[in-house]
Amino acid sequence: MKNVRQHIILVSIDTLRADCIQASPRANAFRNKYNIHISLKTDPLDKVVKAGTYYNNCFSAAPYTSASHAAYFTGLWPRHNGIYEFFNRKLIAPTIFEHAKKQGYITIFQTDFPVILGKYLGFTTGIDHYFIEDEKRAYQTLFKNRQNKTISFFHFAGVHYPYGFHTLKFGGEDYIRKVKFLEKKYNVPRLEKQRLDDVLDETFRDTKDTELLLRYKYIVQKLYAEAKYGDLFELYVEGINYFMEHRFKQFIKNITNFADNTNAVLFLFADHGEEWDAYSEGHHNSLSDNVLRVPLVVYGKNIRSRIENRLVRSIDVAPTIMELLPNNAKKIKMDGRPLDIFHARASARKIYALAQVWMSIATKRQIAAYQQITMKKGKATKPLNTYLFAEIIRTIEEKVAFYYDKRGSILKEEKVVNRKKSRNANILRLKKILKDYNSRKQKKALKLSSIEAQIRNELINLGYNI
Repeated sequence: MKNVRQHIILVSIDTLRADCIQASPRANAFRNKYNIHISLKTDPLDKVVKAGTYYNNCFSAAPYTSASHAAYFTGLWPRHNGIYEFFNRKLIAPTIFEHAKKQGYITIFQTDFPVILGKYLGFTTGIDHYFIEDEKRAYQTLFKNRQNKTISFFHFAGVHYPYGFHTLKFGGEDYIRKVKFLEKKYNVPRLEKQRLDDVLDETFRDTKDTELLLRYKYIVQKLYAEAKYGDLFELYVEGINYFMEHRFKQFIKNITNFADNTNAVLFLFADHGEEWDAYSEGHHNSLSDNVLRVPLVVYGKNIRSRIENRLVRSIDVAPTIMELLPNNAKKIKMDGRPLDIFHARASARKIYALAQVWMSIATKRQIAAYQQITMKKGKATKPLNTYLFAEIIRTIEEKVAFYYDKRGSILKEEKVVNRKKSRNANILRLKKILKDYNSRKQKKALKLSSIEAQIRNELINLGYNI
């Protein structure tokens, strides 16, 4: 019981790469690929990394926000918790917030992405205080409850594009000027919405804010089509610096002060990274190490300053938190394993990490329309057709990845072995684990099916071809 924590705090910096923190052992590794002329300025985050336990080989269970966070919150692989796509299904497993609430913890949830981390996919279940783009009020709620038991989550999208700004609320005139500058620099024509496929949005915006986001995405679309990957990545690094200085600096100061003066533990992590090249369009379609390897730091009293190089997974965070609750429910089964944050550990050879990319048959415009229908109804409707595009499984020594067509046929298999003693039997074991994972029947899981006629008609009425 000595390790029970009164306050458990989770902070997620959406899209932050593990090598984009100056205090990370991997700092600036991206320069081997991208010719970037600006320096990373992550001092607010560096202080936490240096003072806490940093996990240098943590891998996310998915390259998109909804599925990645669901794995963090449930301790279950995506196909076991119900959310393995971007926006298509609801959680079917309880989260750490629900478990903690049963033990008297007040639950606080702040997100910059209420569409994909909100009620529509089941993320608000068990939440007492839910905030949208308002970390100040969320922190005030935490502070007011410092005499109680709390579990809180703070999600930031400032590193996600539009890099650094998120919305006009946070970017203001800097955001407007940046968009105008980029349009002029790259000779981007006036936005023609019908030529922009990616009209997806993860938050609620007014007309002016939406227009600005679409203009930014139009710039990104043009740069990607012209293979200007270095330019895109430089925008990303600029965004990290802007977010750290203009929004994150004061917040993390408040949170660490709170942790220093209470019986609290802080878990700081990312859901996925970012990669621009011919095979990785940001993150949503990518199994790149730079997308799936994410920073994870644990900070608090009795947490030693150290770097751990063993393989850990995002699904290991939830069972770790369970051990910090007064009544650790041993009977609650999770795929993850507790990290033992108070002691250093070596890598377990049989520990594996996996991730999948599920793609929709629909276009991004159609998915956006599906989102609108879901929000109008106030709940997820029958899911759109999707297919397994790619998957990867790894140990600390080897990894194997598969890429598929829409019919499920293997297009490509990739194997990487990092150790001379690695045997073919290890690869065969990993393949079997993947096969079992994909063949296991999901209790309560919704089946893949065609779009209902009603949804088809609604999409058509919105002007989309099905």
